[in-house]
Amino acid sequence: MYSIKNRLTLISMIVLTIFMILTAIALERAVVKRALQAEEDRLELLIYGLLAAVDRNRSGSSITISHERLFESSLMTEGSGLSAMLYNEQREIIWRSRSMVANFPDIETMEPGDWRFDIVDLNSSRYFRRAFAMQWPDVRDQLQHYDVVVWKNADRHFNDVDRFRQTLWSWLIITTILLLLVMYLVMMWSLRPLKQVGREVKAIEDRKQNEFESRYPREIKPLTENLNILLNREQLQRQRYRNAMDDLAHSLKTPLAVLKGFSTANALDQTEIKTLNEQVDRMNQIVSYQLQKATNVAGGEIVRPLDLVPLTTRLISALEKVYQARAIKVEVELPDRVMLRMDEGDCMEVIGNLFDNAFKYGKNRVRVEGRLQNQTELVLEIEDDGQGLEPGEIEKILKRGTRLDEASEGQGIGLAVVADIVMSYNIAMTFAESKLGGLAVKLVFQIA
Repeated sequence: MYSIKNRLTLISMIVLTIFMILTAIALERAVVKRALQAEEDRLELLIYGLLAAVDRNRSGSSITISHERLFESSLMTEGSGLSAMLYNEQREIIWRSRSMVANFPDIETMEPGDWRFDIVDLNSSRYFRRAFAMQWPDVRDQLQHYDVVVWKNADRHFNDVDRFRQTLWSWLIITTILLLLVMYLVMMWSLRPLKQVGREVKAIEDRKQNEFESRYPREIKPLTENLNILLNREQLQRQRYRNAMDDLAHSLKTPLAVLKGFSTANALDQTEIKTLNEQVDRMNQIVSYQLQKATNVAGGEIVRPLDLVPLTTRLISALEKVYQARAIKVEVELPDRVMLRMDEGDCMEVIGNLFDNAFKYGKNRVRVEGRLQNQTELVLEIEDDGQGLEPGEIEKILKRGTRLDEASEGQGIGLAVVADIVMSYNIAMTFAESKLGGLAVKLVFQIA
């Protein structure tokens, strides 16, 4: 998850989904519990209404409930789904409502003053059962035990609860989707300044503009302003370097030409001419090195990514023509495409110098291998079958002006320039013994 947008989207989806589910579960339980409590309270009120209608039976030996004093019409309607009955102490039904059509099971023994509420499955239906145990005096003022039981068909209640659940979860899904869509749009709108930064960086890479020009929010504005300061400072510094080096080259050009021409004069003997030529070459070497160092971007400029593969192919093709007479066999193994955030001139300087040394000091074979490492790095190895170098010699050749092979042409600054460039780009460069028998150079680039 290297994308801020993907991270925010995933986190928003998880948090919002969990929140909506927990809210729906809490709401569902609260509503279901409250509906069940309402049914229990309603049946309890009905029992109080039955107690208000209690009367003596004709013999006076027991009690009954007067139909004329009942205010609940459902108890008077057959098949209404609401039934009531009165038990005596011997567990006999001494009164039942006119609505009762089913045979209900007897209730368990209860102590006087106890209330009971439960749900009973009966004949493929569910019923609410509410019961109350009491004591009532007979004609001799002796307390007798009675149980009042009310039954109510609960199928409609549970059907309503199921419909409520379906409606709740349907609206939950719809609301969650709409909220996720709104959050995604808000997130895209919030991330627009970051996308604009990326577009302006691309324009700076393509040399279409020199700095960040858009207006940005307060959170990003300090970043773009500091980058603009850095870019302007870097451009001024580069221009100052170029001007200074141009002035140096221009100032030394004429004296060098005079000295070079003077070295051919007949008045000097061969020893003096050799010494003079060495000093002129040394001055040329210093000027070339300083010019190369001054024009090096040092990784500080925003540069456009370049593909290393075609650049490598062109360099190898050119070197094969230069060293055609030696018939060096070149083995190349590279990925199809590798993008590096590096100035093309710097990349050619590094790769070109290392390739040229491999061709120059190799005997018959040169091997170039590039492989991806951890999906973020490119490991490039350049090997030859030459004589190789000792560890102490490797340290010497990285110093400017040092050449181990005095017979070959050159100023001895190639590898020193390479060392400066790879250091400025934080490129890891190591030397080791090649499997081919000569020298192996390994470079580790960061992939763009």
